[in-house]
Amino acid sequence: MFFNPRKMYLFEWIVENGRKAKYNLSRNNMPDYIARQSGIDFSFETYEKNRDSAQKLFVEAVSNLYNVPEDCVTPTISGSEAIFISLLYIRRFSGRIKIFLPEYEPIFNVAESLGFDVEYRDLKDLDAEDLDIPFGCSLPNNPIGTSNRLFLGEAAHDEGPRPMRYFDETFAEFRKKKGTTVFHENRSIIASSTMVKYYGLSDLKVGWILADSSLKEHLVNTMNGVTPSIPPYSLWISYQAMKEKPYFDKEVEELVKTNTEIVGKFINSTPGLEWEEPDGTPFGFVHVKTRNSKELCQDILEKTGVLVGPGKYFGDDSGFRLCFTLPPEDLSMGLKDLGDYFRMHMKN
Repeated sequence: MFFNPRKMYLFEWIVENGRKAKYNLSRNNMPDYIARQSGIDFSFETYEKNRDSAQKLFVEAVSNLYNVPEDCVTPTISGSEAIFISLLYIRRFSGRIKIFLPEYEPIFNVAESLGFDVEYRDLKDLDAEDLDIPFGCSLPNNPIGTSNRLFLGEAAHDEGPRPMRYFDETFAEFRKKKGTTVFHENRSIIASSTMVKYYGLSDLKVGWILADSSLKEHLVNTMNGVTPSIPPYSLWISYQAMKEKPYFDKEVEELVKTNTEIVGKFINSTPGLEWEEPDGTPFGFVHVKTRNSKELCQDILEKTGVLVGPGKYFGDDSGFRLCFTLPPEDLSMGLKDLGDYFRMHMKN
């Protein structure tokens, strides 16, 4: 197997420009204040009493939340590591994989880095034949934020032998139906997720893989080669966050609903912009006439201080990903500046 790591342009874009932005509409994790105002005990003193049991408690929490056996849960140090480990396992059995564009950049960049022969397909043109070889995708889709027009969720539950399938469920918890997963006890399905989006614990970098228990030893051994242990403090805080999930459900739903309405009004009142309203995710993909989405987003940042994610980095140069995790007042001000930009610079 040949490994040739690709550059992650999206990560670089967000890190380099985040400090320059007045309104950061590229961050897709919930704001930190939601977690700070929860019942989580962040004290080191309490953590020290629970250090030895932190990973066990975390695995139990994931198992209970998604109703999957504990031996199907493998904690990871981040969602990105979960993507890498999952696709690395699939690479043992296949040199080919399908990726449906637009898509979250790490999924197709990791696939290319691992030497897969990647077959790219337009997300809008999926048909049953697209499931004939292993595929990797985010569900709900990142950057579009929708899943209602995909049959991938149904495909995940089809009976009978299937090629290996990988689902990044990082934003699944934002949908109205909480605590669900496309994973079931089937050796051909691997799913993964992370704490850093729904719970806003961006500094902790905790994720997990859901896979058949027969894969457990291989996944753990592979991960141990690069990550001997996951920081127990991060696992302890993540466990507490899951125990406080009713609080997060209420706060996150309220913020996302309010902000989705604000963005919807912005789209409808700004000529030349279109989007598909997402299924609850705190982001959506805005379509706009542009020859180069990176240049457009760079110009937007320089003229308005608003940072968005170029569609180019998701495999679709026709627009940009717009995240709306800011407090509603800040979001409204940022969108006002963004709307002024398009009215001034994007006239037909």
